[in-house]
Amino acid sequence: MANFPVSKFKVKLKLAINRLRFLQAKQESLNTAARRDIAMLLKGGKVASATIRIESIIRDDLHIEAMEITELFCELLYARAGLVDQSQEVNPGLSEAVSSVIYASTRIDVKELTRIREMLAGRYGKDVVNNAMDNKDKQVNTKLLQKLSVEPPPEKLVRMYLKEVAAAYHIRWVSHDDQDDDDSPGNGGIKEPAPLSPSSAELIPESPSGNDDTDAAESKTDDVKDTPKESNDGGDGAETLPETPHFKSPEAEPAIKAKPKDLPATAEPLEAAPTQATPSKEPARKALPAKDVNVPQTSNGAPTMDELQRRFEALKRL
Repeated sequence: MANFPVSKFKVKLKLAINRLRFLQAKQESLNTAARRDIAMLLKGGKVASATIRIESIIRDDLHIEAMEITELFCELLYARAGLVDQSQEVNPGLSEAVSSVIYASTRIDVKELTRIREMLAGRYGKDVVNNAMDNKDKQVNTKLLQKLSVEPPPEKLVRMYLKEVAAAYHIRWVSHDDQDDDDSPGNGGIKEPAPLSPSSAELIPESPSGNDDTDAAESKTDDVKDTPKESNDGGDGAETLPETPHFKSPEAEPAIKAKPKDLPATAEPLEAAPTQATPSKEPARKALPAKDVNVPQTSNGAPTMDELQRRFEALKRL
């Protein structure tokens, strides 16, 4: 058998790697545009059309991942091309890479992979290639088998893709399965309402039965209103007045000044004393205490009529 062309083999591997990378970038760009179209379908309520389109995108994404795995095995063969040249038997360290590249060459449209498969068939024989194409020896990578499977994607994966597309383009969409989850059998019985938060509880009006709180509030209001009346009823009027009244009526001031507290200690209140006095600009003169004035008295100690007349005139001048 002729010598294996290692240099040509490495060139084909390098071309295959570059072609696989180019196809991955191209397919990702197409999938991005397709996702935008699916988002518009979801926004328009065309869920059936969006589901069919999303299955195609899922298949393309799996195909991209399969090309990535194949690219890695091509790089491994490129790095270990010397082992292919040393023996006509498949090296144990290359069995998975050789079988996976041959398996992918029939399912990925890259002509360089077809040429690599032909070169491997010339080196190891057609039986090795045929077994790898059908995976009879179970040497093909498991992930590569899953990515290149022709079976339709599971329904759960389809729903997940639709949710991601709707979230990426800010579209409100809920799958039917999520809506049916609310009707799924639970613990049984009637669903209890959620407990109210403190903020929401304050907004709910009280029922008519809650009259106790209203009566209590009204009684507190009545107590507040009655408080000033209780303080003004008992004792002398001059002692119950506040120290700094807020509003004083100017008409009430002369009446306060004319109270009996301004009379001398020995004088008795007179029945004919006026209840109101004309306000004067001059300050009121205070009566002298009885002990400082020489009061003429009768034999029994009572003041004379002249003294009473003098006191009466003094009161008029106040």
